[in-house]
Amino acid sequence: MSSYKQLFTVATCGLVVSLNAFSGEMLDVNNIKFEDNNFKNCVLAQKIMNPKNITKLVCRQVNIDHANEVSYFPALKELWLSGSQLTNIDLSKNTELTSVSITKSNLANLNLNNNSQLTELNVSFNHISKLDLTKNPQLTDLSIVSNKIEDINLSENTKLMYLWAKENNLKKIDFSHNLELIQAGLTDNQLFQINVSHNGQLNNLSLMYNQLSELDISKNIKLTKLHITDNKITKLDISHNPRLRALWATGNPLVELNISSNPSLNDYEVDETVSVKK
Repeated sequence: MSSYKQLFTVATCGLVVSLNAFSGEMLDVNNIKFEDNNFKNCVLAQKIMNPKNITKLVCRQVNIDHANEVSYFPALKELWLSGSQLTNIDLSKNTELTSVSITKSNLANLNLNNNSQLTELNVSFNHISKLDLTKNPQLTDLSIVSNKIEDINLSENTKLMYLWAKENNLKKIDFSHNLELIQAGLTDNQLFQINVSHNGQLNNLSLMYNQLSELDISKNIKLTKLHITDNKITKLDISHNPRLRALWATGNPLVELNISSNPSLNDYEVDETVSVKK
């Protein structure tokens, strides 16, 4: 073999070795340069060394400041982070995510535009003021409890079944595209009006501590629980809700309430001044 061929062979082998070494870095979580040791320890606790094989990551009550290394886990489907100090997280590379729960943290915003497979989202107890869900058509469960959200667009979330959004600053909400909605918790917001006439599947509706002056539930025949404590409702017709079992309505300027069409209603609370017809 000529010296030229020998040199070429050695160089080629060296290149292959170098490429393999580089690839090896991405095949072992120990070679990822984590910014936060607590997050690194949580990842290592999963006992899966190849980042491409990590599909579920659970870090509960772990003091994590940074977790952007989730970008190394392209197959990730479930991500649960709670009790962390996260102010932001980049999920743009995690396109397979179906369930995300980041609660009791310091998130101010969250970009989910690349997470079209998402079905469950829980970002309760954060500092989020805006949340874009228009790229998440598969969403069925949404919890945004105790944030700073004033407005949210749910028009693209036609599969939404469960919404928990109490303790926000919502002044309005449009449910006209959410025909599958079963439960909606909107306690402690700033709602002046709400239309649930398109939500025939609704069985649990909580609207306590808002500013509602009227409420039409004539189309919600499957309703079993209605909580409207501390609003400004003067009239309430529940004659079209035969399945209603619980009604909390104290703190409203109601004059009378007819419950003669509600044979299952065994838990109801109204002010003593309200005339109840049975």
